[in-house]
Amino acid sequence: MTLGIAVNPYATNVPKSLIEIGDHFPVTIRPIDLPSLMVSLNNQRGALVKDKDGVVSIDSLAPYLLFGFPAAITAFRMLSQKAFFQNPVDSVLIADDKAATAERLSFVGIPQVPTTICSSDIDIVLSIASRVGYPVVLKRTHGAQGRWVRNATDDASLKKAHAELMVEGPTALIVQSQIVEAKGKSIRAIVTGGKILAVTERIANGNEWRSNIANGAIQRPIDLDEKERKMVLDATKAVGLGHAGVDLLKTVTGTVVLEVNSCPDYTSMIPYFSENLAEAVLKASIGSKT
Repeated sequence: MTLGIAVNPYATNVPKSLIEIGDHFPVTIRPIDLPSLMVSLNNQRGALVKDKDGVVSIDSLAPYLLFGFPAAITAFRMLSQKAFFQNPVDSVLIADDKAATAERLSFVGIPQVPTTICSSDIDIVLSIASRVGYPVVLKRTHGAQGRWVRNATDDASLKKAHAELMVEGPTALIVQSQIVEAKGKSIRAIVTGGKILAVTERIANGNEWRSNIANGAIQRPIDLDEKERKMVLDATKAVGLGHAGVDLLKTVTGTVVLEVNSCPDYTSMIPYFSENLAEAVLKASIGSKT
């Protein structure tokens, strides 16, 4: 059994944790270098997936990100024809795209933060914000760890946020009401193999309004009620993932889904739980039921 672990220079914690725990399992770990990944096509030999270390041949693939590495989409489609993927390529692409995720959640009726998807035209963005009412959150449809997320309290700050987000190039944008009653708090639930492994409440640090651990947030373990547990599992299923990190917000009308991530960084949650999270993720990645 050979388990592929995609090594992403923008998200190193998860691959590192899985490679380390893999040394204690009867599996061969094959790191896959995403920046050098390619597909070699030949009419006589068919297709070969390669990276800087040579041909990639795997039986299963651990959770992975595709954003930023378009060649990996084709490569992983080829590999998935013979290997077990807990997260199918198309499902990862949906999770990478906040607009596509919102559409999928809406289609199956899962409560989420009210969302408007629009072009990058600033006049349209301003019009939506005026209708929604400040404060609002403005996002690029693709991004991670809060890098391409801004909040705005008036037209001037929205124009500034818009200019910052557009530095990265053309994109669709998302406008959402800022859930002020959440007060910088969110909930992260890790799901793998159809099971909720761990849940923490994340609390923004100081004047930071985003509750990302990468931005200095602290966290504590909490329990979900039955309705919230069902919401987490339904959101994971709606996007088509086997492994996911589902982010929730508490609002005045109840708990809603904020995001569904296909390769969440669970490593900061490890100290809070007796179950070895990396081990559970690895087992689910190779299709183990134990």
